[in-house]
Amino acid sequence: MTDKRKILFLVAVLTVLITFDAIGYTIIEKAHFFDALYMTIITITTVGYQEVFPLSATGRVFTIWIIISGLGTFFYIAGTLVESAFDVNLRRILGRRKMKMLAKLKDHVLVAGFGVMGEHVCRELFQRKIKFVIIENNNARFAMAEEHGYQVLLGDATSEEVLATASADKAKTFISLLSKDSDNIFTVMAVRELNPSVCIISRCLDIANEKRLFKVGANRVVTPYELGSRRIVNSVLRPHVVDFIDLMTFPPQMDLSIEELSIQDNSPYANKLLKDSSLREEFNIIVIAAKRQNGEMIFNPPSSLKILPGDVLILVGEKSKLINLNNLPFLKER
Repeated sequence: MTDKRKILFLVAVLTVLITFDAIGYTIIEKAHFFDALYMTIITITTVGYQEVFPLSATGRVFTIWIIISGLGTFFYIAGTLVESAFDVNLRRILGRRKMKMLAKLKDHVLVAGFGVMGEHVCRELFQRKIKFVIIENNNARFAMAEEHGYQVLLGDATSEEVLATASADKAKTFISLLSKDSDNIFTVMAVRELNPSVCIISRCLDIANEKRLFKVGANRVVTPYELGSRRIVNSVLRPHVVDFIDLMTFPPQMDLSIEELSIQDNSPYANKLLKDSSLREEFNIIVIAAKRQNGEMIFNPPSSLKILPGDVLILVGEKSKLINLNNLPFLKER
């Protein structure tokens, strides 16, 4: 329950309680309703004016009930109002600081939606120490993300203003995990307009919308149901292959992983033969595939393969040397 609904609920409870107490006085003491209402108000607020009408023994017992029930409810509402006002001011102050922090962001991952899948994605990003920001419009999920220590912005990811606030124009990757395909399509289109060079990954619940997402600017489209069904079938047909892939992508204990290395123009490996790259000799890394700029994928590339700028090398090696491979110190020093 939000603070506003909580306050409205408590006010409604207090109104019902005051009405009930006023009617009680009219029944017990045969008082006029306005006098009974006035007597109830001054009793609950402890103003302390004299009794409007004389009280019988039953009326005094009823007054004790009014003091206990009404006073507690009244001060609880007052405390809630003060707490709510304090939270609003605190959020406003923290919000300004967050806006300044978000404005300085660049080359970050922007995640739209902190649902079940978003929670898993953000956990992996956090463990791999990748800089990311979440956009979430649900208060409960927003609070949960903050409890995890994630940087999160409360807002609607389909709003261009919110996307601009989250520095979508300077993001390196945008991940759209909203609950509706229509929202994902709109958000992907908006982000692509803000940032033509960003890599966009989107979830697609209905496979019929996959082409639409590609058309509006998505680089990758993930269909959870299709991927899940393929994994189940592969687990039946080739379970050991599935186990091997799991060990490569999310190794629980083995210090072994699979990553990709993008070859830039100034890369120490650009325009070298694979056998001269020293990846295997120096870092115990195996190149299992190379993807060319034209989309050609070369599996198990020969040692005579020339590494070109724009290539993406798929590598297997020690996890500690492969995580964030493009930013490793040894790549910058060479």
